[in-house]
Amino acid sequence: MTERVEDRSEAAVVRSELVALQAVLIALCRRLAQDSPDLAPTVCRAFDDAEAILTGVAMKMGLGDPNGSAVAALRVVEEIRAGAIADERACSRPDDDLGKPDRRSGRK
Repeated sequence: MTERVEDRSEAAVVRSELVALQAVLIALCRRLAQDSPDLAPTVCRAFDDAEAILTGVAMKMGLGDPNGSAVAALRVVEEIRAGAIADERACSRPDDDLGKPDRRSGRK
């Protein structure tokens, strides 16, 4: 019984640490994008890269991922991105493929 309580306590600590790290990551990305608008597209591409990596992982794991951890991780990345990138228009650079649709909205 004591071991179970310790496991719960440790899990609570890990969850708290994870939430704290997510908050720092969101604040850092948001600050970078706001203070250095030229870095905003780079921040956005980092989130795009993370999504691509996790999508690949999810596809490789397929049905072998009974907890859906890769899919859950994709949702977390989306949530962090939404917190970090206030305006998706900041994700495009003037010299980016002009005329191509925006990945999020389908707009040009």
